[in-house]
Amino acid sequence: MASNTLHRVCGMMLIGLGLGASIRSGMFFDEDIYWIGAGFGVLLLLMTGADWHGAVQGRKNHGMGKLPEAVPSDRELRVVLGCICAILLIYVFHGIGRPLSLEGTMKEIILWGSYGSFAIAAWRACRTGPGLRIMHAGWHLLGAVLCGSALLAVYGLMELPYGIYHTADADISATGARLGGLLQYPNTFGAVMAAFLLERLFALPSVLRNRTGTLRAAAALLPLAPYTAALLLTESRGAWLAAALACAAGFAKERRALAPLLVAAAAPVASAALLYRQLADARLAPAVLPGLLWLAGLWAGGVLAGLLLCRWRHSGGPGRRYAAPGALGAAALLAAAAIVVILLQVQDRTLGGAATLSARRLMYSDAWQLARSSPWLGRGGETWRQSYLAIQSQPYVGAEVHNGYMDILLNTGIIGLLLVLILVIFMVARLIAASSRFMPPALVLIGHASVDFDWGFGLVWLLLLWLTVMGLAGGSPDEAPQHGSMATRLTRPFKRWNQLQAGYEGERAPSLLPRLRVMAILPLAAWTFLAAALGISELQERWAASEPPGRQILLLRSSLKWNPANTDGAIKLSAWLPPSEQIPLLKRSMVHAPNHPGLSWKLAEGYSLRGESEEAAAWFKRGIELDRFNPVKQTRAVLKLAALADWHRRAGDSAGAVEAARAGWDTLKRYRFLAAALHELDPFRNDRGFHLSVLAARQANRFDNTMKWGERAHAARQP
Repeated sequence: MASNTLHRVCGMMLIGLGLGASIRSGMFFDEDIYWIGAGFGVLLLLMTGADWHGAVQGRKNHGMGKLPEAVPSDRELRVVLGCICAILLIYVFHGIGRPLSLEGTMKEIILWGSYGSFAIAAWRACRTGPGLRIMHAGWHLLGAVLCGSALLAVYGLMELPYGIYHTADADISATGARLGGLLQYPNTFGAVMAAFLLERLFALPSVLRNRTGTLRAAAALLPLAPYTAALLLTESRGAWLAAALACAAGFAKERRALAPLLVAAAAPVASAALLYRQLADARLAPAVLPGLLWLAGLWAGGVLAGLLLCRWRHSGGPGRRYAAPGALGAAALLAAAAIVVILLQVQDRTLGGAATLSARRLMYSDAWQLARSSPWLGRGGETWRQSYLAIQSQPYVGAEVHNGYMDILLNTGIIGLLLVLILVIFMVARLIAASSRFMPPALVLIGHASVDFDWGFGLVWLLLLWLTVMGLAGGSPDEAPQHGSMATRLTRPFKRWNQLQAGYEGERAPSLLPRLRVMAILPLAAWTFLAAALGISELQERWAASEPPGRQILLLRSSLKWNPANTDGAIKLSAWLPPSEQIPLLKRSMVHAPNHPGLSWKLAEGYSLRGESEEAAAWFKRGIELDRFNPVKQTRAVLKLAALADWHRRAGDSAGAVEAARAGWDTLKRYRFLAAALHELDPFRNDRGFHLSVLAARQANRFDNTMKWGERAHAARQP
């Protein structure tokens, strides 16, 4: 009884953390990562404590004859956890050394620790029938929250900031509006909706084979239309392609499921296509009441038509030999009509989009060159974010590398990438071996990560692990795990271990288990404290934005105490401090992020305020090297150095004036050369609007006059 209660509690906490990850932008932003990671740490501490308590009670009640059942350690779990822990150790190694970003590396430690914690807790929850049912219910609840909130935002019934992305660029959106939902990013949201859609699609055969009642069949068809509509409204070509390939893989594995699935799903998908066409024409801003009536009518009509086609396919009577082909033909016509409706809406974007593809080619080329600088273990967390402004070959916009595998390669090198490939290939292979319906949705998440930064959202990894655990635990949530299921396989090693331990005498045999638990609790507690400390730092930094200056300074100082590697907090605090305090603060922060372009720039401005032209010129040069396609910084550096030269000139310091003028002139020459060389490229992308500003070009005469004045002043001093 106590074990079942523990499974239920763990399952409920897992669902709560999964929902927290979904409603907090998919666990993308730092603050959400830290607090949800701390939640996973607390969950594992509670599980470990409960196991420890159970072990003590078991020894008191049963002596040495029986050891308590521990956290599952079957082969599948060992492989998954082994890969996750190995990647985690690479980030720990970087954290001990000097990564490009200590804060980014700590964030990755929290993320991968969260993935491992989720895998352990989910595996534990799925060992019993009630726990497995809770995990299935949590999956459906999560999908309903993600899809339902997005559609409610479309109809104006729910306020969802950044849930709908508006743009006038036809290369980005054919209709001018794309659905991003709670994740605030249409491409990743599309991949997630595709995963939920395919999970429901490939769950239909079991319902259809069992010839269940009408209500249950209708319930099985009900989620198809909203998931399909949400996927279409994202206008994500990558998600559509990944869904199509994963669906084809699913049909290749289960060829007999093609005909019944087409008959059952064609009508709901066609109704979703009509709904997509209506909402796209309204740019995702339909009139509320007519729009809701249209939604209800199409949704209900799609489900009813699907039920009628299924009944037609299985109908008896004199014409039954023609029923199955007739129903299949009608379903094929509906599916073809749906495809035509979709293609007519997005044909220009589907056939075009060369601009986004060219940006990715540039990005991948630059990323590959960066990866070659540290091929085996990478440079730690946020390598691309810290480096791309300095190494990009053209001024494109892309703080994310738009390829999950490339991002892993940059962060952890070839070794880390191999570990990730082993992990995802193993998960897919085990799902295929288990003939699980969860294989196609897992393939969607794995495949789409190769063309976008899905793995920057912690929720995507959680969903992938969630699918794997449910797939290996058993197919139906309504049945407790039976012979050959994961639950049975997991208990066998522990029964054998207990039998072996029962043969020992003395206190020496069972004493190992508590020691192992103590060894696990210490790093787990440290990891949980680290996540909580980082979360407090982020929370205080966010609070500071709405406070008066005095209160802001106090909160930002406290934020840096909790997390000295918080570079954003250091930059914000430096804006309120005099140069004498600002410069030491920024230098301390640079120890944790030596290539951060913002820190170098703030240091340059701090030295310029103190009138130290030599130091200011050096840091301006460094700041521009780390963000060379920034026309605002280039122009500002030229103007600042010109102002410094004038300040020294007014003070009668000819040497300082000439030094500042020469530094400014060198900066301007590099700026001119870069702008001229860039505009000669073909093809040429200029998303950041980089050009030689008129204001910077005008400073040339100013520098010449200052240097001539300095030469005359120097000559006048000669005897």
